[in-house]
Amino acid sequence: MDAQISRRRFLSLSAVGLTAPQLLALRGGTASAAVGSGGRARSCIVLFCWGGVSHLDTFDLKPDAESGIRGEFRPIETAVPGIRISEHLPLLARQARHLAIVRSVHHEASDHRKAAYWNLTGHRPETLGPDPVLPSRRDWPSIGAQVAWARRDPARENAYFRRRASERSREVADESIELQSTGTASPGRTPLERGPVRVLREVSLSTDVLGRGRFPIGHTNGSTVALIGRVAVSSASSTALTRNPDGPVADFSRYVAGDSTAGDWGSDTHGRGGNLYLPGAGEPDAPHAGFGAHANKFITFDLAAIRARHFDGASGPLRLTGRVGVNGAPGVPPSAAIQAGVWVDGEPVDVSDEIPRDARPHELRLYLGDAHRTLTLAMLNGPHSTHYDDIAFRDVRLALVDGDVAIAQPLEDRVEEELEPSRVSEEVAPALPRSVSIPYPIADRGLQNGQDGGFLGPRFDPALVHPGRGIPYRGVSPLSGHFDLGLKGVSSGRFAARRRLLGLLDDAREAELGAAVDARRPFVRSREQALDMLTSPAVQEAFDLRREPRRLREAYGPHICGQGALLARRLTEAGVPLVTVFCSVGDLNGAQGDNWDTHGNNFARLKNDMLPPLDRAGAALLADLHDRGRLDETLVVFLTEFGRTPKINGGGGRDHFPNCYSVAFAGGGVRGGQVYGRSDATGSAPADAPCTPEDIHATIFHALGIDPHTVVTDLEGRPFPLTDGSPLPIL
Repeated sequence: MDAQISRRRFLSLSAVGLTAPQLLALRGGTASAAVGSGGRARSCIVLFCWGGVSHLDTFDLKPDAESGIRGEFRPIETAVPGIRISEHLPLLARQARHLAIVRSVHHEASDHRKAAYWNLTGHRPETLGPDPVLPSRRDWPSIGAQVAWARRDPARENAYFRRRASERSREVADESIELQSTGTASPGRTPLERGPVRVLREVSLSTDVLGRGRFPIGHTNGSTVALIGRVAVSSASSTALTRNPDGPVADFSRYVAGDSTAGDWGSDTHGRGGNLYLPGAGEPDAPHAGFGAHANKFITFDLAAIRARHFDGASGPLRLTGRVGVNGAPGVPPSAAIQAGVWVDGEPVDVSDEIPRDARPHELRLYLGDAHRTLTLAMLNGPHSTHYDDIAFRDVRLALVDGDVAIAQPLEDRVEEELEPSRVSEEVAPALPRSVSIPYPIADRGLQNGQDGGFLGPRFDPALVHPGRGIPYRGVSPLSGHFDLGLKGVSSGRFAARRRLLGLLDDAREAELGAAVDARRPFVRSREQALDMLTSPAVQEAFDLRREPRRLREAYGPHICGQGALLARRLTEAGVPLVTVFCSVGDLNGAQGDNWDTHGNNFARLKNDMLPPLDRAGAALLADLHDRGRLDETLVVFLTEFGRTPKINGGGGRDHFPNCYSVAFAGGGVRGGQVYGRSDATGSAPADAPCTPEDIHATIFHALGIDPHTVVTDLEGRPFPLTDGSPLPIL
């Protein structure tokens, strides 16, 4: 938007509350010159610590305060003399020459939702009380949406999509679209099918093989079902999977938590009462085909007997498909979390990550060979679950197929395919989302507002993208709705036909609408962008972490926090202006799970669960950007919604505290090796250079070369500056 405005526009803006300096800046007056040059950053990565980070235990320790305030952690020297941070951030301490630590941020919202809205959007919420305000299109957009709006380039997007439309027309015309179906929700995995696969015959393991009903522990039908058994901690390292003394023995010790439980195994029903269904998949509370049981149990099938009885003794690959997650049985608590998997001949070939109650299910898809003798489906408690949770294997089917496929291998023997490392080209930037959030949305008493496109509309909603790997944060995360870059069994021919039909419908619709067609183009563009993410190898490559050297993936750490930060670096390199990585479990859930809401057991939770992944991810990100020569053009922000109380409470925790907290910047033209602002002796209030979330956002805009006072209009057409704040003098 042009900063030069007319006198009439000037007066209309003053009527809605813009200050004189802001109005002068919009008119091109001298106030804008005081900001400085800025503009060195081309992109930004925000590491958002959802729950409220204790500034007193991370970036602003008070070793001289009384014990009830200073806590258990000691400060350590960093690479910059005179700057000290927590002993549990040793890797970031080595990167201090890149850091500008701001110790004087404050605001007035002590509620998570209101404080997060303030920090995510840079605007004060309308109310500060504890009553939740759910997302609305009247909300201010997230920082990612605001940056995407300010950086929009319609001419470049139109040119890209005109070229892609022409390319797709040629692809459809000669039916030469080349797609790979990974059979998994994780992008970039080695394809299971190396050519066309034809299903010869298929059976349901619940309905057809075991049969409907309830089956006790110890059940075997003497042929196709070798054993329904249980897993106990005492024998987890050597659990017999069949009654046959020479049969396979499995080691579940890495996966089992809690001890064995009583209860039947239900087939096409459930042993505990209620229907068998997956709420995480959006299924209704109605009967479904599959297996249900309490953890920790398993069922083992005799593959030779199944081949003889159901496939006429035929040889060839058997394809196993299905889904697994927390069952929607009555009484299953929100904290329920399970782990489940497939063992073949006693070896694990597919084990899910921990699956919270409302998370999307784990997809099963693998191929068994002629030499495989036993198939075991194991239902286990999540590693951190405190309940004997209900588990559902849904629509588990075994099909005899004809085709060139990859036969399942034990996880320990599987080596991830190494691809040639490559940098992503910014040529694909128009096909990528305008902004991205990783790995899922955040929530507290409902989905958090301020993390979408707000009044800018759905075109500027950040895309939710999961890195497809990484040890998850324990606890409950909302359904992510992240892009699934696999086609999930849809053949390239069917996909091409669907796309061709969409094109014909669009042509017919445009002819019908005539002059009104321009109103429809944004929706067509959004669909075309999603299709490009599915079909363009160059676009998919941007999301493929296998394109990073193994040593670098390991440097970021095995946790989802590190893998998310690595994906953020890769996406910004491809041209996404701003990526937000939420470094916490998604739903605060009453301070349960791995989050920064440390009302109780503050020091153990920070030391053991929260600080190590953040320290490793943040330090690796800064080092990686520096080594690649991209730190000067990539702004990194360590952000949170508020700090924690100086006084330690009776539960060994710290409570909500917006009066003073810390934020850190690096890269993007920021002068590293400095501390801006100062808190008082107990970290209770800013003592020098106080600043607000508005100033933090103004600093981000300024670093990105965006005038913080650029005017945007809301749904009613009212003009507002992007922020009322002022950039901090740290660039």
